Amino acid sequence: MLRFVINQWRRQRGKFILTLVGALIISAGLSLMFNLTDSSQGTVEQTLQKKWSSAYDIVVRPKGSQLASESNDLLEPNYLNGISGGISFEQYETIKKMNDIAIAAPVAVMGYASINVNVPQVLNFPKEDGVYRLTTQEYDDSGIKKERLYNQSYHITQGLKIPAPEKNTFSTRPIKEFSDLTMNHLTLLVAIDPVAEAKLVGLDKSIIKDKNSRYFEETDQYRKGGSDGSFHSIPVIIDPDAVSRGNFLFKVEKLKVPFSTDKEQQSFVNRLAKEDLHKTSFNSSLNDYPAKVLQTETVSVMDMQRIFLNSLNGKTTRFMNRDASGSNVTGLFFKTSPLKYKTTKSPFPTRWSNAYAVETAPTKLKNWSFSETNVPTFGYRSIQSTGKKFNSKDPGMLPYVVPYFSMNIIGQYDADNIQVSKDPLNQLPMETYRPSTADLVLDEKQQPINPARKIQSSGNPVGLLTNSPHILTTLDVAKETYGEKSISSIRLKIKGASTVSEESEQLLQDVKQQIERETGLIATITKGSSPQPVVTKVVEQGKTLGWIEQPWVHIGAAMTIFRETSVGFSGVIFAMLAVAIVYVLATSYVSMLARRKEFAVLLALGWRTKDLYKIVLIEAAILAGFVSIVALIVEGIFSYVRNEAMNGWSLLWIALFSLVIYLAGAAWSAWTIRRISPYEAIKTGEYAKAARVGLKLRSTATLALKELIGKWKRNSLSVLSIALPTALLTFFLFVTFHLQGVLYTSWLGQFVALQVGPMHYVTMGVAITIAILTTGEIMWQNVTDRRASLAVLKALGWTNGAIRQLIVLEGFLVGLISGVIGLIVAYSTIYVLYDLVPWNEPLLIGVSLALPILFGVIAAFIPAQLAARVQPYQELKDAS
Repeated sequence: MLRFVINQWRRQRGKFILTLVGALIISAGLSLMFNLTDSSQGTVEQTLQKKWSSAYDIVVRPKGSQLASESNDLLEPNYLNGISGGISFEQYETIKKMNDIAIAAPVAVMGYASINVNVPQVLNFPKEDGVYRLTTQEYDDSGIKKERLYNQSYHITQGLKIPAPEKNTFSTRPIKEFSDLTMNHLTLLVAIDPVAEAKLVGLDKSIIKDKNSRYFEETDQYRKGGSDGSFHSIPVIIDPDAVSRGNFLFKVEKLKVPFSTDKEQQSFVNRLAKEDLHKTSFNSSLNDYPAKVLQTETVSVMDMQRIFLNSLNGKTTRFMNRDASGSNVTGLFFKTSPLKYKTTKSPFPTRWSNAYAVETAPTKLKNWSFSETNVPTFGYRSIQSTGKKFNSKDPGMLPYVVPYFSMNIIGQYDADNIQVSKDPLNQLPMETYRPSTADLVLDEKQQPINPARKIQSSGNPVGLLTNSPHILTTLDVAKETYGEKSISSIRLKIKGASTVSEESEQLLQDVKQQIERETGLIATITKGSSPQPVVTKVVEQGKTLGWIEQPWVHIGAAMTIFRETSVGFSGVIFAMLAVAIVYVLATSYVSMLARRKEFAVLLALGWRTKDLYKIVLIEAAILAGFVSIVALIVEGIFSYVRNEAMNGWSLLWIALFSLVIYLAGAAWSAWTIRRISPYEAIKTGEYAKAARVGLKLRSTATLALKELIGKWKRNSLSVLSIALPTALLTFFLFVTFHLQGVLYTSWLGQFVALQVGPMHYVTMGVAITIAILTTGEIMWQNVTDRRASLAVLKALGWTNGAIRQLIVLEGFLVGLISGVIGLIVAYSTIYVLYDLVPWNEPLLIGVSLALPILFGVIAAFIPAQLAARVQPYQELKDAS
């Protein structure tokens, strides 16, 4: 039998060589697919893992803290800063005890505390009698506009000779008491669990090395002191680089009011009593009195912070020829909310698929005893005072009290040394301890700003961009200050979820559901997220200031990329195997058409059907072995180039796939052999009813179409072999566009797309080559079966060019039909996965139709040449 098979192949060298070429391409394609799939999938996993090195996998928040943007799977950057409590310590302990929790790091956002600095005897007041105004202002420039953070004015009388009324809005204290520069700057105070924070982000390793600087220890705790327990000492570590571009402005003025005589003074006091009947010293009508500027002084916030840090470290700072000092006593004044975003129309949807708007509102404070000028009049966030009502019989006591602390500065930390990703493409809120930033990209008229202007936090508690925490204390401080439900969020690291994979995603989903079920809190999976550029319209008191772009947190973007990649790999494997199977089936089918008469003669001579089965089985085994040997060679080349050991599993899978593919072809041939009868020895060709096709022959096109329909069985294999890779190629083109366009969402996605793309397209090239080979072999057989009819056409006057045109036209039609079917399959897949149909992509549709037509034309080239070589006399003689 083996000798018979070898002799058969020797007699039909042309087709045998074509069969070997097909086997060679299948072998190389399978080897390439397995090697590139393994390496590329590993590359994608490593890339996602490397680019997504987030400090935590899940963030837990209080119930009711969802943002409107979460319906689009988007989270505002640094949004956790606006959550002030809501999680109890009991809920925290419940989460810590769960089996899959590796690290649970709580954060308690306590609010904005004031750091204080004093520079003595800088302001000079004249000695003459009068009413003076001392104005202290703090300004900062966020990049979008200059902001006033606070504005306080005090009025002091000098030389008042009449008795001062019991209630007034000016001070009668000695004017020299107001000669100091007193600066107060708000900064965010956050409480953490030192042990958990050290494990999560390596905060302990970021402590600046200095003899007076260390990390938290167990003995560093909240302490009460004094007879009434009002003295609260808290341990803190601070970020020395927490500076802004702002400055303080001090102004001394003399009011233009008559104040020399007793009569003038009495008139002034009486008039003011009427004007300020229901006012305080902070909003006195004296603020509107005209005045002459006597002195101004400006101090930068950076200088103020330097004085503060030096003072806490026991160093004296010489500033303005004075010994400046800072105070370790701080008051905790405000808590703020996240921004309230409203969905708006994107000015450039192709660049930003999501757009929001934020607008200022009047700042309202409750439980506040000081001037409302301590905060801006309008803000982008709501603000809440930490003040509590205080009942006292002493009329000099303020009706509200805020928490005051004595800060025990035990260390300083460098945010740049915290062990988290510094890549701006994967930062998470509250992860890097750095303030959020943005770019001003469009002006108020939606015109691009080129280059874009950097926007940053200004230290404004109700400002556009949030501060990062610059003073850290221990979690027990938050509990003692605000009570049991003072935790704002909990960041979790999960055991067994170190990689980005389907398994880790399922584990995270299980932990998320357990947390929500047992605690009632909100758990959001942050692993597998990625930044997405979002544009926001900034509106101040009804006036648009411009549009800013920020990288928001796109929940699950990297996991979406991972799934798309997995689908892509599965699609490559499916398409490659399907095309290979179609090729082998087509080859077997065409071979049986050519050998049908030969097998009929063998049956007439007494051969048994099972003998013919053995022939096709031996052929299949030889070809499968040939594919395995070539795969071994290709695998050896891959291993040598990459300097790795040979992958035995890949070889085994290739051998099994090759055997399955060629056995499927043998089964097809065996099924055909069962239907062969000995009397067919006098017949040739395929039993096709081409003559019965109801199509009038009016042109070359109708003749080509009639030939295709008449042999629809074999030609359908050609269509299928081209349609499969075409459909997958269309899908890959859409995914590539999707990652860079609609899902440009994910900057990380664009990077991964570049890693995946080449492998997909190289493997698709192999599949398309096999498809062209399949189509070419079927069309070759078509020409062979039609040699007599082609001879008639040439005898009737058809030229060689016309014959070539007919065969190429058949290839064109095969490609066109394949393209239409491939496009339908691809668009159906896109609709199932993305719930959309990209009809508005004419280029994608055009490419999806043009490429299979090109493949069909290429496949028809050699058969067209063979058809043109038909000699009418010889073929008609043979037919007779």
